[in-house]
Amino acid sequence: FARLESAFEKATIERGFKPGEEQKFVDEIVPVFKDLWAKLNIKYDHFIRTTDAYHVRAVQALLGKLYKDGKIYKKVYNGWFCVPCETFWSDSQAPGGICPDCKRTVEKLDESNYFFKMSEYQGWLVDHINKNPGFIKPDFRKNEVLGFLKEPLLDLCISRPKSRMNWGIEIPFDKDYVTYVWFDALINYISGIGYPDDAERFKEYWPCDYHVMAKDILRHHAVYWPIMLKAAG
Repeated sequence: FARLESAFEKATIERGFKPGEEQKFVDEIVPVFKDLWAKLNIKYDHFIRTTDAYHVRAVQALLGKLYKDGKIYKKVYNGWFCVPCETFWSDSQAPGGICPDCKRTVEKLDESNYFFKMSEYQGWLVDHINKNPGFIKPDFRKNEVLGFLKEPLLDLCISRPKSRMNWGIEIPFDKDYVTYVWFDALINYISGIGYPDDAERFKEYWPCDYHVMAKDILRHHAVYWPIMLKAAG
């Protein structure tokens, strides 16, 4: 494996799985979660897995739309990469070569990838948050997001080359790349209720009333996700 192999691939090796057996690895983990929900008496309409065929179609449909609309472009990235977080950082975001999220050492990386024009929507998102006080709750989390948005918002790298990570949803306009895990995973909120195949069901449940999320994934849900939805119309 290359020096910049993903943390996920490392985990499969530690558990005794070989490269290419990632699906088998996650298949063994899923029953653990289902058993936990049962013990907590939590019921759900549908247990979503982002390897489900309908979800793959939804991710590729959204990617195709954004690419057609000029919201996705390709460039060579020169900067810092955190392997455990699977996240790219600028020099100012990772001072001293340390990831601001997990506090581990980041790696210098030069790599060609696809980017989503997230920076175009920074002004819109700040304005939307300020005009809609209940958009992010509680208030101190709203202030945390606004604090993050005081710095220039970088375009989001949404691909990984198969030469480095071959397990994931293939980019529909370039077979040599798979989709960045967080861009893929967020789309389950709409793929799980019918987007894009079941328009009637989707219309019944969307837009949602609330999203409830963990505090350590606030940026993904309060920055990435609203902008993805806005850019997609």
